[in-house]
Amino acid sequence: MFEDAQKVSSVFADKTRFSIYQFIVNHPNATCTVKDIAQEFSIHPNVARLHLSKLEEIGLLESGWDHQSMPGRPGRIYRLRQKAISLHFPPREYQLLCELTLDALSELGDGAMASLEKAGYVQGVRMAQAALATPSRNMADDSHPFSELQSIESLSVSVVSHDETKTIIRLRNCTFREAAERYHPLTCALHRALLRGIWETLYVPVEIEALTCQATGDSSCELCVTPKFCGTTVSA
Repeated sequence: MFEDAQKVSSVFADKTRFSIYQFIVNHPNATCTVKDIAQEFSIHPNVARLHLSKLEEIGLLESGWDHQSMPGRPGRIYRLRQKAISLHFPPREYQLLCELTLDALSELGDGAMASLEKAGYVQGVRMAQAALATPSRNMADDSHPFSELQSIESLSVSVVSHDETKTIIRLRNCTFREAAERYHPLTCALHRALLRGIWETLYVPVEIEALTCQATGDSSCELCVTPKFCGTTVSA
């Protein structure tokens, strides 16, 4: 485990490499290429390839071949690895605690689900309040729709479409991915409640409906956000 921690800290000691990882986490598409990274960060393709290889080496990314691209040799594509890296000193079994807690909640029925959603909503309110209180938020592009929402880095959210009746958002990084593979009815309800707490603190009361879900095999989670009251629009 100590060797793993050394590798991770060494990889992220490079600011450009860390920025590349953040870019991929928040990238609206499922995959990136060496060319994408080289253009985005104005670096040579060989340097971009090195950074991507280092991120893959410690298990943050995975790669494959794009056989649907232009004729000729397929290019290598990179995407986020499904499993997260977790390091604790001394060792802690937080994943086991999560699973035991969700096991217990799953036995308690509707009352447990209501409590879980309440906790998620309250946490969402806290996250939104923290984002509004953070001075760096003022550096965001306020002309961009939902800049406050997208300034919360842990969400990794992008806006797919928006009009007066609904907004479609995409989450490339599932916050509860490992637990969601087994407990997605609970974790997805919790995640939607958290997002609703954030949205209603930043904007207006809404309903949130899942359209796609990573935990059930989709490449990303997409959600439809609609105002609760007829005629109410989301300010953007």
